[in-house]
Amino acid sequence: MLMTGKGGIQYDRAEAYRNFDRACRGGHGGACHLQAQILCSPAGELGPNVPHNPRKAIQLYQKVCDDGDSMSCFTLASMLLRGDKVSKGADNVTPEEARGLKPLEKRTNEADRSRRPDDTKPIPRDPKRAEELLLRACINGSHATSCHNLAVMYTHGDDGIPADPLKAEEFQQKTDEMVRQFGGFF
Repeated sequence: MLMTGKGGIQYDRAEAYRNFDRACRGGHGGACHLQAQILCSPAGELGPNVPHNPRKAIQLYQKVCDDGDSMSCFTLASMLLRGDKVSKGADNVTPEEARGLKPLEKRTNEADRSRRPDDTKPIPRDPKRAEELLLRACINGSHATSCHNLAVMYTHGDDGIPADPLKAEEFQQKTDEMVRQFGGFF
């Protein structure tokens, strides 16, 4: 409520951050995930006294992922796949675009996906680590989007990860099964 000002509470994002930090240090995984999201926001975007620290966010996402949170595994994997060529807010980045092997395509009704000079220092690409995180989220967490991203990764290949049509089909089937079971991506 402090983040949004809902419920008649005056919003105070710095205080909200401090509460997420305290809850995270107390072992609340959801608070750690939200704290990491705040730390990844552009510097100054959430107001004064709200820290910006993507490196700490990576540590928090990893901690919560290690504790079994598939969304944190997926989020960290996405950061590790995006690289330094693409804006951190971009969706649907192909491996070739993220590696700089082909120009970023401008899609209808989509903002420019190029990394802007005001974007913070990028997280280095690490497709192998991203693969491990996506596998954990897909297999242990039944996270359909992670399964889908693995299917794409194995279809195209990536740095250190060869294309593998059999794995691509396996993870596409897992994705389809989860979509049928749960009603869509989440």
